[in-house]
Amino acid sequence: MKHLPTLLLTLPLLLFACAPEPAQNDTPDPEIPNLNGGPDSDADNPDSDAASNADNHAEVEPRYPVLLIGMDGFKPEYLGEDYGSTPNFDRLIEAGVLAESLKPVFPTKTFPNLYSIVTGLYPENHGIISNTVYDPDRGETLRMFDADSQEQSHWWGGEPIWVTAEKAGLKASTFFWVGSEAEVGGYRPTNHVAYNSAIPHSNRVDQVLQWLTDDEDPTHFATLYFSRPDGAGHSHGPRSQQVANAVADMDAQLGRLIDGLEDAGIWPDINLLIVSDHGMVELDPDKVIFLDQIIDLQDVFVVDWTPVAMLSPRAGFADLIFHQLDEHQQWRDHYQVFRRDDLPEHYHLRHRRLPEIVMIADMPYTITSTQYFNSTGLMAASHGFDPEYPEMRGFFLAAGPDFRQDHRAPTLELVDLYELMVHLLGVDPADNDGSLERIGSQVLRDF
Repeated sequence: MKHLPTLLLTLPLLLFACAPEPAQNDTPDPEIPNLNGGPDSDADNPDSDAASNADNHAEVEPRYPVLLIGMDGFKPEYLGEDYGSTPNFDRLIEAGVLAESLKPVFPTKTFPNLYSIVTGLYPENHGIISNTVYDPDRGETLRMFDADSQEQSHWWGGEPIWVTAEKAGLKASTFFWVGSEAEVGGYRPTNHVAYNSAIPHSNRVDQVLQWLTDDEDPTHFATLYFSRPDGAGHSHGPRSQQVANAVADMDAQLGRLIDGLEDAGIWPDINLLIVSDHGMVELDPDKVIFLDQIIDLQDVFVVDWTPVAMLSPRAGFADLIFHQLDEHQQWRDHYQVFRRDDLPEHYHLRHRRLPEIVMIADMPYTITSTQYFNSTGLMAASHGFDPEYPEMRGFFLAAGPDFRQDHRAPTLELVDLYELMVHLLGVDPADNDGSLERIGSQVLRDF
């Protein structure tokens, strides 16, 4: 990573506990409790970050505001004929840049990738190595269903783009995004809404429109997030009618957004990025690796299950666990197993929070336990596999005054999006792993 020292890889995990039943950590439309019982926007709170940051918003004035829209689990193929008419997507494609796909970071799960989008860092450098993360130094766990843990600043390494913007004197507002509910580097977005899947999609769009079109103090950078494509894919599979319905809903929300921007007179003067964090693949109940049939689960703490099992062995059991996994016969051809320090560098996952043993399933194999499989079975589809698989690739579409028009780009690197967005905002980037040169030459009008 340029300019940022490599993080220490020592301090092995010391925790021992009986492994819990496997949890599908990226379940449909995850319900993360809102601690305040509803939208947590503090735009009108005189004691909020909006008030404390207000004096900074005159320092830098970007040419155009930037809106980042995340559609969780949205695959490039979802714009195909099999999924129905998408007039608003089509309008943006004609006006902007559509990439063949967006290559996520590993593992191809929601938390690592949404946070890599806004920091430009690989998980090895921002520390969010999966949807469930155990910190051996603190003895604490970050979980996607635990709002309290997500509000703790110590989890979030690097500098999210809303912090970069606020530090430069710009106003940032987030309607859901991983990491946006915690103070990072002493900053929060001026406006932020805590994750609450019950908030209607139309309400989310309307609030972002209000932020962007505020006559007195408009937002310069905003995020908008939808989990529905991911939930429909998990529950029913990527080829289902439910996914087609989710695609239609995403198109309708884009239409609502465009209409609102046109009504406010700023549609020609905003840079819009629509991205997804990963793809989706159908699972097969005949392609299952039963971890309890290879090792004794009493000998490990399973931090995360599938398709990247992160295992912390009980003290003195690491060699035995690794040997059992490495020498196993029945499923050995369908997974790789590594010691943490031997994990190939191209995964960009060697962080001090990574447990001692990492087991990576081949697509579409699932790592689970016999009891969990017999009681719960499998989801219709999932993700998390190596980003080299085309099925794991995400989506990229951008339109606005700074982007090429009616242009098709090759597969882009998700880790480059931070560099692209700070360039659009006209502010200096924090240290990151991305490349403006790599992505700018493919998507920008003048580069």
